[in-house]
Amino acid sequence: MPIKDILVLCDAGEANDYRVETALLLAKVYQGHLTGLHLIPYPVIPVYGGGFPDAIPYLSSEQLEQSQNTANALKDKFKKKAADLEVPCDWKSIDGVDVRYIIDSARYTDVVIVPQGYCRYGEDNTQKIDDYLSIHLGRPLIVTPDLKKVFNLPKRVVIAWNESHEAARAVHDALPFLQYAEQIQVVSVAASAKQEKKYMIYDDDLRKHLSHHGIDVEVRSLDPASKGTGKTILESALEYDADLIVMGAYGHTRLKEIVLGGATKYLLRHSTIPLFLSH
Repeated sequence: MPIKDILVLCDAGEANDYRVETALLLAKVYQGHLTGLHLIPYPVIPVYGGGFPDAIPYLSSEQLEQSQNTANALKDKFKKKAADLEVPCDWKSIDGVDVRYIIDSARYTDVVIVPQGYCRYGEDNTQKIDDYLSIHLGRPLIVTPDLKKVFNLPKRVVIAWNESHEAARAVHDALPFLQYAEQIQVVSVAASAKQEKKYMIYDDDLRKHLSHHGIDVEVRSLDPASKGTGKTILESALEYDADLIVMGAYGHTRLKEIVLGGATKYLLRHSTIPLFLSH
């Protein structure tokens, strides 16, 4: 799948500039088009005991002005950075902070880049990107950690593999990135010796498949012990010094994920490495 259309979610967080530069670099490498999307929040009026009805219009207009000024500043900075790198771009501002707006816009792109933590207009407490996105987006999702760092094309990649259709979709969608990588490790987390033997067969099948695309990988089976799958994958990726983790979002039933706590949820909350997710 060629990457020709990229969508990046822009906000007022400190990591926004680095995320936008990451998206611009990817668009430059793949000779693609970049769209910046900013969600403008509706005013939030504090409620006091007896209320101050006369102050509501003032508070509302003040928040609206602040939000619009933030949107304009983000747009101007986005457009300038794109022009400097000669990347074709568009800008979209939508009223209302709702992940469904991101999903609607994502339908017409090849990959979507979002922050790990989402900040509307400078709140102290950022909102974590909901895992609802990874399930319903319908497009590959790159989640960038809230670090002040530009993420370039990955050189070292970890693929979390369990033969699920979500994992297979993630590997297929990530091929444009895998073809640029210098080292790739396929890891499976086995809960038993029997499962480990089965996963090694699956891993080898994936290795052969990727070799047909000119991509060489090494395979490794991991023991989760008492850490859980998500933490085991993350620790292995950190040890490998990976630049990207490729994985299927929710490779088990949703009920199992709710009861057991899923690897996807863990990595969305704790990963310091960009995640490439497909469902």
